[in-house]
Amino acid sequence: MTAFAKLKLTTATRKTEKLSAEQYARQRVLGNLAEQLGLVKAMLDGTAFTVKQTRYKTDENGERVGYERSKRLRQWFWQDTDGNWLLELRYGNRPLKLSGENTAVVAGTKEQLASVIETLMEAVQVGELDKALAIAKKDRLAMLRKG
Repeated sequence: MTAFAKLKLTTATRKTEKLSAEQYARQRVLGNLAEQLGLVKAMLDGTAFTVKQTRYKTDENGERVGYERSKRLRQWFWQDTDGNWLLELRYGNRPLKLSGENTAVVAGTKEQLASVIETLMEAVQVGELDKALAIAKKDRLAMLRKG
């Protein structure tokens, strides 16, 4: 009896979990909000915040080699002329319309930014922003098709 003959074989296949369009959009926004939360916490602590991403290039031997580099992060929050801190949720490179034409959330002080981001993360997780994300995705696709 050979070693292969001792194994029990089956026709079973691995089930892969497909994400719906809503779940995928939520995951992307949650990842970006987590980066913004890291930026806010680093700003409050007075430290630098970087996110590493893996990029690939072909070396002189023709092999693809991965390397890490710092991802450029753009802040979604800013301070207005009245001293209030505002946060803008973005989809792609455009502000997300949260309610009607409103695109920004007033956080108040910079210490309150972290709690506002966490509240937005909870809203995204339960699907409160699915409609706004769907509209933003539709607008983005329409804009890309024009070019």
